[in-house]
Amino acid sequence: MTLLPLSLYALAETGIFAVEFFVRLQLLIFYTDKIGLESYLASLAAGVALVWDAFIDPYVGSWSDRTTSRWGNRKPFLVAGALFILPSLTWLFAPYRGFGSTGVFLQLLCANLLLNTGITLVTVPHAAISAELSKDAAVRVRIFAARLVFANLGLVVGLLVPAALLQQARDHNTSAGVYPQIAALVGVFAFLSVIICVLSLKSSNTTTRAQQGFMRHLKTAFRNRFFTALFAAGFLAYIGVAINSTLARYYYDHYLKLNEFQFALVLLVFIVVWSLSAVLWVMLADRFGKDLPATLGICGLGAMTIACYPLFPERSVTGPLVAAVVGGIFTGCILLFDSFVADAADMDFAQSGEKREGLYFGLWKFGIKAARGVAVFLSGALLWLIGYRAGVTPEGSVPFRIALLFGPLVGSIFVLSGLLFYFVARQHKDER
Repeated sequence: MTLLPLSLYALAETGIFAVEFFVRLQLLIFYTDKIGLESYLASLAAGVALVWDAFIDPYVGSWSDRTTSRWGNRKPFLVAGALFILPSLTWLFAPYRGFGSTGVFLQLLCANLLLNTGITLVTVPHAAISAELSKDAAVRVRIFAARLVFANLGLVVGLLVPAALLQQARDHNTSAGVYPQIAALVGVFAFLSVIICVLSLKSSNTTTRAQQGFMRHLKTAFRNRFFTALFAAGFLAYIGVAINSTLARYYYDHYLKLNEFQFALVLLVFIVVWSLSAVLWVMLADRFGKDLPATLGICGLGAMTIACYPLFPERSVTGPLVAAVVGGIFTGCILLFDSFVADAADMDFAQSGEKREGLYFGLWKFGIKAARGVAVFLSGALLWLIGYRAGVTPEGSVPFRIALLFGPLVGSIFVLSGLLFYFVARQHKDER
């Protein structure tokens, strides 16, 4: 597969990740610190929407497996999702406040439901396409590496555009009012990236025969023992990822007390190193296979997270920058985990003769989003339990407790996930 069509296919990741990263970094702190909604209510609304989103992922994936149209079985879903994202993202950051906390809570919930539905309509069929582009294992790793690089470009957009506009607004004491403008800008960018991707794809239907009975296919997928074990390890890992990203602003704002520029610099270094590390993980997979590098990557990330983050001194950016470099290298191993999902779908096809890439990637996305939903709710609840209150600058031991959540708690989850994955990979290596 040549560079240009691969890049145009992966471009959709840029828009979606820009939206997701912007929401992960800014949503909870926007509603607690700008709107005045208590953290447990904000996290509850976000968590419920993410769980809803997670539960529809397998159905959307299976639906795209079984759909036939003149535009193919995946492309109509991508277009529909792009049309959902822009208005719902803008509404999410421009709630009407005239009905008090209850009204704000309900708007947060509804806007989140619409946004996450749109994201699902894009991400699940788009991921399934990656498994259909090539059956060669080495080529597949490169496809997932390209998706990682373009996704991380989206992270840069979702980081730098809001950071620049927020810093400008803070200089003029208008930071609360700039959020809807940022949301609209990021939403337009996501819409255009998905549409460009759709226009670059061939219109083909990849169904092998008429498939009926969603529940039957769901049961078949979960009888795939390798996939079930991979799902469990991924679920744990993404709980750690989601807690980390949800608490990032709280850690850097209230524990390290970094300014907007320093915060953006740390994340930018992390994203750039993470993107460049894709080359390293492709080379390691070619040399050693995928099992050992994936395990060492996730466990190494966990060990570093446990040891470093509670120890960094206030207002110092040096330690976080070093951690961003090391953490970015380790985090690159995530592209290997995604490629295992395609392997699991191939195992299913070899046994059943039915193509179910959409279902498998839908289930994988379900695990990721369910983990995020659980983690967002846990983050808000844990913030409440350690003494954080909306609109009140945390004092005393509360900032250090935030650092313990951000570091040792998240790192321990990563290590546990890595150990679980290594065990199941060894047990089911022959099945792959």
